[in-house]
Amino acid sequence: MNFIHAKQKAAIDVERLGLITSFVAVAEHLSFVDAAQALGQTPSTVSRKVTRLEDSLGTRLLERTTRRVAMTEAGRLYYEQCVTVLGGLAQAEALVESLSSEPRGLLRISIPVAFGRLHLSSAILDFMEQYPEVRVEANYSDRFVNLIEEAYDLVVRIGHLPDSNLIIRKIAANKRWVVASPGYLARHGTPTTPSDLSGHSCMSFTHYSAGGNVWRFQRGDEVEVVKVGGDFRSDNSEAVFEATRRGAGISIIAAYLCHDSIRRGELVPLLTDWSSIPEAGIYVAFTHSRHIAPKVRYFVDMLSQRFRNPPWLLD
Repeated sequence: MNFIHAKQKAAIDVERLGLITSFVAVAEHLSFVDAAQALGQTPSTVSRKVTRLEDSLGTRLLERTTRRVAMTEAGRLYYEQCVTVLGGLAQAEALVESLSSEPRGLLRISIPVAFGRLHLSSAILDFMEQYPEVRVEANYSDRFVNLIEEAYDLVVRIGHLPDSNLIIRKIAANKRWVVASPGYLARHGTPTTPSDLSGHSCMSFTHYSAGGNVWRFQRGDEVEVVKVGGDFRSDNSEAVFEATRRGAGISIIAAYLCHDSIRRGELVPLLTDWSSIPEAGIYVAFTHSRHIAPKVRYFVDMLSQRFRNPPWLLD
């Protein structure tokens, strides 16, 4: 009977951890919809979990209206303690894993859609072949995830990452090209200055620049900001790339995606004496810890070595 009781208690503890994780996500986002998206669950599921947690505590943690979600005083105090507990669990796991000299266990990573498909998928498979005790769960997404809330070991992102409490390392150089097809330029002319872009159909990758319609350029100490417009925009960089190849307009495309098309003459680089800003290096980010798990450390080292001389920058 004691054994059965212990199993039931462990199950309850694990279930409660799920309730706490849901509450922390809502507290971080102040939105059930955004929290649900971050957790990969439905808003109704997250709402039920938070309600069950409140019922078990006998107090309201969140104030809900049709327009906003806010923490109560009890919710704020509980949230602060929960973050400490969850952070401690993550550190405990990292400490145990670091005791092993060889990478092992599940490696959860979030990687950009296009760069992941073109350049990281093969790297992941090579890593798994080299370290057969590592399992990988790769999420292809261009949004910046919350590593702690969503339990990722690391993320790979394009462009300089904002200051945070994460460890951030640059693993590869990259740049963004302003490009158009020869057919588009034959029909509409070739822009020679950034300001000329305002008279062209400019297609935007909405994860790049504010709202996708403000492009920034730098030449030495000179900076120029241009508001552009066009008939097509997308949150998928490969969709914008394909539309550009088909002559639908001008776009800013990462070198890792368009370098082959430039070499084949399918795309023409424009404004080559200007640089698109912000810079477009390729970075990894992972949580700060005194004990970095070997699976994370070895994977980051492998990526740094693999992309030391990236093919998209070799002319």
